[in-house]
Amino acid sequence: MSKEKIYFADLTHTAQGISAATFPLGISFVLSYAKHNFNNEFDFQLFKFPHDLEKVLCKNFPVMLCFSNYSWNFELAYKMATLVKERNQKTVTVFGGPNFPIVNDEKYKFLSTHPAIDFYIELEGEMGFVNLTGQLKGMNFDVQRFKADGRSANNTTYVYNGKVISGPIERIADVNVIPSPYLTGVMDKFFEYPLVPMIETTRGCPFSCTFCADGMVVKNKVHRFEQGRINAELEYIASRVKSMDELIITDLNFAMYKEDLDTARAVAEIQKKYHYPILLSASAGKNQPHRTIEAAKILGGSWTLGASIQSTDPDVLKAIKRSNISSQAYQELIDFGNSLKNSKTHSEIILGMPGDTKEKHFQSLRFGIENNVNSMRMFQAMLLRGTDMATQQTRKNYGLITKYRTIPGCIGIYEFFGEKHPVAEIEEIIVGNKTLSMEDYIDCRIMNLLVETFHNNAVFEEAFALVRALGVSPFECLLYVKQHPELYSVRINEIIAEFIVHTSKDLYDSFEGAQNYVLTPQVLEKYIGGELGTNELLLHRALLFAEFEDICRLLFVSIAETLKNKGILTDAVQEYLDELNQFIILRKRNSITDTASVFTKNFHYDFIAVSQANFRINPNDFPRLSDPVKFCFFHDEDQKRHIANQVKLYAQTPIGIGKLIQRSNLKLFYRKFVKQDDAQRGKKMRQDVAALLN
Repeated sequence: MSKEKIYFADLTHTAQGISAATFPLGISFVLSYAKHNFNNEFDFQLFKFPHDLEKVLCKNFPVMLCFSNYSWNFELAYKMATLVKERNQKTVTVFGGPNFPIVNDEKYKFLSTHPAIDFYIELEGEMGFVNLTGQLKGMNFDVQRFKADGRSANNTTYVYNGKVISGPIERIADVNVIPSPYLTGVMDKFFEYPLVPMIETTRGCPFSCTFCADGMVVKNKVHRFEQGRINAELEYIASRVKSMDELIITDLNFAMYKEDLDTARAVAEIQKKYHYPILLSASAGKNQPHRTIEAAKILGGSWTLGASIQSTDPDVLKAIKRSNISSQAYQELIDFGNSLKNSKTHSEIILGMPGDTKEKHFQSLRFGIENNVNSMRMFQAMLLRGTDMATQQTRKNYGLITKYRTIPGCIGIYEFFGEKHPVAEIEEIIVGNKTLSMEDYIDCRIMNLLVETFHNNAVFEEAFALVRALGVSPFECLLYVKQHPELYSVRINEIIAEFIVHTSKDLYDSFEGAQNYVLTPQVLEKYIGGELGTNELLLHRALLFAEFEDICRLLFVSIAETLKNKGILTDAVQEYLDELNQFIILRKRNSITDTASVFTKNFHYDFIAVSQANFRINPNDFPRLSDPVKFCFFHDEDQKRHIANQVKLYAQTPIGIGKLIQRSNLKLFYRKFVKQDDAQRGKKMRQDVAALLN
């Protein structure tokens, strides 16, 4: 007799490429724990792509169908659940994940308006799912009987007879009882796709930020997986990845605990053995900056090091129940990250949070840039279900003004059960409050675009190093760019004007208004084609990046004028600026799309020596060469391979190049440079060695 089937799905939109291009880690833990507890009594299967799930559902319906629920996939999952319920009422539908209200009245409204959800499992899903499934199994999976009996299950909520019924909240004290979804083979099939592997080494967060679903008191205790298991998972992943350079550690505060150093050492060993991962993503903990530095030292620049500050304003931080790392510790962290070869440092800023203003937002940007952060990650404040900031009380207290919009990349027309179904994910963002007008909000977004374009990912780090060496803040130069649109070329003006339209026009007063608009057939096609509904910051940054010589000219003119206004623009500085402009163009223009070309040019500055000084020189006392030196600019084979892998991962969507620019470490993309004489000597040496070997 065949086993009863239980399907798990962490769906991603695919109409514009793979929207959530990561392994389905969270839900795989629930499956692994259930499989272990039920001794293979059921046929458990895990799905990521809508088409794959629909294909098996057309053959037979499972006894249970379980979905992960995030802001970027809920409508897609709910559409599938609804269609299944229409065809087979007996299938038990279970949802779980952070995208769920925390207030009882709001839970009732959510579940009442989504009747295709039989049960919702909050917080950690493993224990709740096993407890719920065990009880349902004993009553032949009769949902109505379960509810009529008034039963409850751990972490599980449902609605019955106008009431919200919730079981006791409980977390797993020893997470090691959850079998590894990697080591048990649950994840094997996902290595065939361009998906980024993720691992979890700790669960829980000791902090209580109101904008985060992990800020709840019940999640404050941190539990850790055994180091032997972590090491084995890293080995398992590294030995199986294909054309993939990235790894994500999903811990909320990596490197805050001494055990994290063991994980860093394990990653470093894997890197030596497999040349993977080249890029490691993990959120750094804020309370142990020296330990974070030690972990970064072990990882040798592969970890994008930074600190999430969200805002530097004390009133905003108080409103969101957050305290930041000290300014001194922050500076030490960023300085160390920048000292590593080809490293990338970052800081996160959120626009529009309770108490925010234009001045406060600009000051937060200035703080990060003046502390020499490589990339400022600038986000719009989203009101996520399951967070304190999304409650009605917080909205009222701070006069939050919100709008609804389609989440970029999370839209499509899907063929389920022989019919086409349009689906779009809608998010709610803050566009103002009692102290932030819509006009100021748009002004902040324009500044975000300029920071993203001119500052982030070291695109112009050489120019800003000069500015710092002369005692001027790079932020002053960016302000000059913003305040002098008369310097913009026609194309730059067009791109910024288009950005303003995308920022302010594609917003709606209600969820229903946004959904009704986007699901109109003619409009839907524009969204899928990338004409509407893109991530405007990434898209327009990519468009500006494509006009590289234009933005070089704009920035270098702005730097010169800023220095001139301060009385420090000498002939020597101007001459150096002119040559540095050409140097940057040859290193970085078309560095993603053209890896085959080799360029040469004469310069009157020894840029090898300049780079050894981290480009932080004063041209007034730095020697200018009387005889020019010819430099050669090129990509080596490791760079070509890495760029190809990143393009494969990101460039399949309308905003793919924007995503690639934001998420990759562009220092690994920029052309290497050597003096041509050195390049020719190196080439002759390689030829001589080859001749000897033959």
